[in-house]
Amino acid sequence: MATIIEILVPTAEPKIKKIQVNPRVNDLNGKIMGYLWNEKPNGDILLKHIMEQISQKYQLAGTEWAQVDGVHVAAEDAGEVKQIAANADMVIIALGD
Repeated sequence: MATIIEILVPTAEPKIKKIQVNPRVNDLNGKIMGYLWNEKPNGDILLKHIMEQISQKYQLAGTEWAQVDGVHVAAEDAGEVKQIAANADMVIIALGD
């Protein structure tokens, strides 16, 4: 008796979504820099190191720090993401591990 093997290919058509990208910031002097951490281990350490380096190199108008309540929260649903996006000229996001 012959063995029959059924192969399933779990692929789908790609979803293409066009989005508008904000223009790049050429100079950070006088800007408000945002930092967003999703509470994964070591992401905060990375962000704090980047924040220190940027603060030494540029004369920022201010900084904003936010963290979402874990990786299970979608960015578009997190109030912290909306707040930092409204206040900062540019945001750096760190994912840890």
